[in-house]
Amino acid sequence: MNKKLSKTIVLLIAVVALLAVSVSGTLAYLITSTNSIVNVFTPAIESTEIKEEFNGTSKSSVKIENTGNIPVYVRVKVIANWYKDGKIVAPWTDNVSYDMSNWTKIGDYYYYNDVLSANSETGNLFSRPYTYKQEDVPVEGAHLEMTILHQSIQAEPTTAVQEAWKVTVGSDGTISK
Repeated sequence: MNKKLSKTIVLLIAVVALLAVSVSGTLAYLITSTNSIVNVFTPAIESTEIKEEFNGTSKSSVKIENTGNIPVYVRVKVIANWYKDGKIVAPWTDNVSYDMSNWTKIGDYYYYNDVLSANSETGNLFSRPYTYKQEDVPVEGAHLEMTILHQSIQAEPTTAVQEAWKVTVGSDGTISK
């Protein structure tokens, strides 16, 4: 074999051996001398519940509670009809007094004016308890069934509420059309 070729092979083997020893020594040092870091990720939970008082004739104190762990925007829709024998006999005429200092009406929904922090509740939707009068009953023997639907969506990023609900979020966080 050529002396020049054998010297080159010996030199290459020496370089590879030197690299292997250096890399494995560095890795061994890093493994034994660095502490591990544990990152615990907590998922965002968006959850709300309706809180209301109803005594059989009057509905009051209608609020939404944020039971999740992130701030949310809230909106509600009031749906009611007159029923008799399990059938709708007449639509309801909305004559509730709403608290417009806490809520803004856009279309069919009432939007809570502020971002609702985790573990907090909205202001009252009604400014006073709602009770219908006997003269409001359109058909004898009919009764009113009122349902309050509520929705919530995470407050950040604000584009989420803007895209989902087709509303505008101002720089102060308030919702408008």
